[in-house]
Amino acid sequence: MRLFHILVAGLAFLPQVSFAQCSDIFISEYVEGTGNNKALEFYNPTNAPINLGVYVLQRWSNGEAGSTDQTTLVGQIAPNSTFVLVNGQTEDIDLGGGNISPACDPALQALGQQLDNPYPAPTYMNGDDALVLVKNNNTVVDIFGKPGEDPGVAWTNDAANGFTDGYGGTWLTSNHTLQRKYSVTGGVTIPPVAFDTFLQWDTLEVNTWTGLGSHACACNPTGVEAVKPFRPEVRLYPNPSANGVLQIESSVSLERVAIYTAAGALVADVELKGQAPRLHWEAAGLEAGVYFVNVTVVGGTTFSHRWIVR
Repeated sequence: MRLFHILVAGLAFLPQVSFAQCSDIFISEYVEGTGNNKALEFYNPTNAPINLGVYVLQRWSNGEAGSTDQTTLVGQIAPNSTFVLVNGQTEDIDLGGGNISPACDPALQALGQQLDNPYPAPTYMNGDDALVLVKNNNTVVDIFGKPGEDPGVAWTNDAANGFTDGYGGTWLTSNHTLQRKYSVTGGVTIPPVAFDTFLQWDTLEVNTWTGLGSHACACNPTGVEAVKPFRPEVRLYPNPSANGVLQIESSVSLERVAIYTAAGALVADVELKGQAPRLHWEAAGLEAGVYFVNVTVVGGTTFSHRWIVR
């Protein structure tokens, strides 16, 4: 179901006020990985659940003076807990001329409570895009980057040049995961004069998302990190497969693997009864086409993967 978005023209029309600390949600993790491996985590530092339907995440792309695309959050975020928005592209898209827009990694998507809208959407951000979280259509809750500024490829550690990329410096907002520091207890509500990443963010290697779903914050009265629910990881490869060979690896033991054609006909049904976290499967003479692989792991969770055979 496509969400309806109300456009917010620009920060010049938004009230620039600061909030009391530990009083509203803020962006707690930023994943800017390879391809479309993109995600954002939000943290609720209060002692009450918060309904997310009044919050809109905007992307200000490439130094534009206003929001270029946006997504309304859905659901609820529990006290001292997180909510994860992940890029929603589930398959490779041929852009023509030999260019492919790749699918977001299914392992990353499995960590999300919400998959983002189709392109264009905020989780198609690159390192030069600012993000603005607003609520009730006109109140700024948090800002990532410097809206209206094109820093080059990314914001950097080059303080002498406003942390932009024009004169060198290390890229920090491109090909990195960033986690909000423990001491940060609220969002940035006034556009910064310059975006100094290190003031509020710790940097991790590209394609790191093991921390998504939990965040340590000084607002938590227990001083203990919100514990993320355990989510098994299931990996399927090669995809596409040139010869019908399929490898499945899981972080927990497998119970069952069922493979269906796009029309719903059952091709294979393997009962494993929790004996192995890996499966090697070969289908001689399998016709080229699209198949769906349902992988059930110990505990009953089923992951469905789109698999292409050439």
